[in-house]
Amino acid sequence: MTVPVRGFSLLRGRLGRAPALGRSTAPSVRAPREPGSAFRGFRSSGVRHEAIIISGTEMAKHIQKEIQRGVESWVSLGNRRPHLSIILVGDNPASHTYVRNKIRAASAVDHVDERTICNGIAPEKDVDGFHIINIGRLCLDQHSLIPATASAVWEIIKRTGIQTFGKNVVVAGRSKNVGMPIAMLLHTDGEHERPGGDATVTIAHRYTPKEQLKIHTQLADIIIVAAGIPKLITSDMVKEGAAVIDVGINYVHDPVTGKTKLVGDVDFEAVKKKAGFITPVPGGVGPMTVAMLLKNTLLAAKKIIY
Repeated sequence: MTVPVRGFSLLRGRLGRAPALGRSTAPSVRAPREPGSAFRGFRSSGVRHEAIIISGTEMAKHIQKEIQRGVESWVSLGNRRPHLSIILVGDNPASHTYVRNKIRAASAVDHVDERTICNGIAPEKDVDGFHIINIGRLCLDQHSLIPATASAVWEIIKRTGIQTFGKNVVVAGRSKNVGMPIAMLLHTDGEHERPGGDATVTIAHRYTPKEQLKIHTQLADIIIVAAGIPKLITSDMVKEGAAVIDVGINYVHDPVTGKTKLVGDVDFEAVKKKAGFITPVPGGVGPMTVAMLLKNTLLAAKKIIY
């Protein structure tokens, strides 16, 4: 699907990147789980099974179909077909992976100085949600163009039916484009202009001592990791049935094949035996980030936020 959309996308830093059009069909994230009800990942008999692997690839396909219908509906009303311009700044591998995926879904690439772009993109066209006004509105629980990776995590949680109301969440990663917006979405009031998840959120990062991080993650109902450290989260750090969402993008040497492979920040094979939900890398948050960017772009074209 080709969705050229009016908007500008800036790649910077390490991992960064927004809201869904329409309402999710998943259960409300505000509804607390009934006492005694079984958390997904367990059967009612109490026999432990491996985590449900959340396919971001499949979820993104559904969202892109929703976007396609939205675009065609917008154009059918006589409006100009939206266009997306992608601006790649720097040489970060995570950004290159992200931009390659965006190119498959949208259109063109330019190379411009990062600071010039940060200062020059109009907030209403800032589909990555990096502009100071968009970040500020996000922090004030107002409607804004939300960074697409944060929105991808939020959308995965909502569409999967993972409860956040009153839950403990650990976000390992403090990027202003990823970790911080994810934390803002999850901890803020669900009754505000831009509803949040009403969770209790702890933010950690790559310099949080491992033993301190472990204390927090063992208490967490949801762990979101975006620190850029392979196998930062191991099975002994995860409590039974927790949801684990891996935003990490790391390229490591595979001693078996001798080739470079893409991995996240979670020891996937070990953690999936203990978690209730888990996202893989690749095929988890990545494709959802691209989908949410395109949703942001359609929002920008329709001037729904501003």
